[in-house]
Amino acid sequence: MIIIEITGSMLRTARSLAGLSQQEIAERARISRPSLTTWENSSSSSVPSANTRALGRVVSVLENEGVVFIAGGATLPPLPPITAQSEARP
Repeated sequence: MIIIEITGSMLRTARSLAGLSQQEIAERARISRPSLTTWENSSSSSVPSANTRALGRVVSVLENEGVVFIAGGATLPPLPPITAQSEARP
């Protein structure tokens, strides 16, 4: 199991990508909407660890909608360079 740090901006972005409102996530994760709002607007580096179970439910809701959280330091393979030939249409 990989544990990653979840920031408020990550939650807000993930929710936006999933097309869900704060209320929808709160209901599905069984947390209060004001708690989610506080987490999303948090200026600290991560959501308070005292809320680990609730955060896990929020992350599960977002992952069920297709959002993928990537652990810090993870890198994606580089994309191949674009050449005139690769841009040419048949």
